[in-house]
Amino acid sequence: MFESFSSNPFLEYVNAPIFYSSAIFSAMLGVFVGGKVEKRNANRIFLFFWITLGVLSTILLIISQQTIFTPFLSILLGFSLGIGLPTSMASIADYSRVEERARVSGLTIFATFILAISAMIAVEIFAVGLPTLILLFAIVRSTSFLGLVLNKFDVKEKVREKLDKPSSKDFFFYIIPWMMFVLVGTLAWSLIPNQFESAVSIGRILRFICIAVFGIVTGFIADRLGRKPAIIIGLIVFGISFTILGFSMSAPTVVIYLTASGVAWGSFFAMYLVIPGDLSATGSREKFYAFLTILPLILLGGIPYLPGVAEFTKYSSAFAHILSLILFLSIIPVLRANETLPEPKMRERRLKEHVEKIGKLVSESKKKG
Repeated sequence: MFESFSSNPFLEYVNAPIFYSSAIFSAMLGVFVGGKVEKRNANRIFLFFWITLGVLSTILLIISQQTIFTPFLSILLGFSLGIGLPTSMASIADYSRVEERARVSGLTIFATFILAISAMIAVEIFAVGLPTLILLFAIVRSTSFLGLVLNKFDVKEKVREKLDKPSSKDFFFYIIPWMMFVLVGTLAWSLIPNQFESAVSIGRILRFICIAVFGIVTGFIADRLGRKPAIIIGLIVFGISFTILGFSMSAPTVVIYLTASGVAWGSFFAMYLVIPGDLSATGSREKFYAFLTILPLILLGGIPYLPGVAEFTKYSSAFAHILSLILFLSIIPVLRANETLPEPKMRERRLKEHVEKIGKLVSESKKKG
């Protein structure tokens, strides 16, 4: 959409970096603000401000497109993204227990991308113009108000868990694959030539569907088997998709890559809503989630503007294999990290499932007898 805001090439070039810079700064500011709003009313007011700012800044796109005010609007949009994001993501961990946290995160990813898919389909079916598209985005953003209506934000309901030991080393091990994952995902767009635009359009829809579906599937798996297997599966699937892309750059392989990347992103989105919460205590989680947010914003905002990135398409096959290798190597830090889902919780779940199976067998045998 930034390309549609102005016919001035200079403004087209600077809008995105301004947006990402504003989002990064506001995310850091959000850590400070989020730490000061522990009380119920203050929390509600802060989140209400964040959501309202997002809706209004989206609507302002209608009157600001193709004007000199677009850089200012880019600042506002970036601010409306970052300021409340750490607090919002930390609330997932604050209001969920460790053994159910991945499912809650998976459901969050599922709901988010179902909304996104619905908006994309509406755009394709009705062939709406830019003003209508902006209003549609504003409506989607306004659904966040439902959270304030449905959630009482009772501080007493927060799940306060004690960590057995400092977990900064484990967080470092987990953040490496996240950083490599986002880096590779950002560079991937430079590998796909413009001639595959129709394949990209189809692949994007399939990608969003897979993110939604595998976000929730991964959440249920991770609460049963642990977080590490889900992350490793995501890295392997993403790595294989780049291997396929490297062997043959064609419309079908582009669609396959985007679909497989949706599976991987669904897994990673769900897990990295969980990992910072597992490794931090109530009251300090905003810092972990802010760091998790800022890293991809830096990569997304900086990499496309590095000299020579556009030249990667000339060596797409070889470079795709390099990106695949990076993803496979990223499995090593995950293997060195400690599992964040406690072993007693996994045993407890397996025992509960075993007891339930026995109960069903006993019940069926009584009916037959």
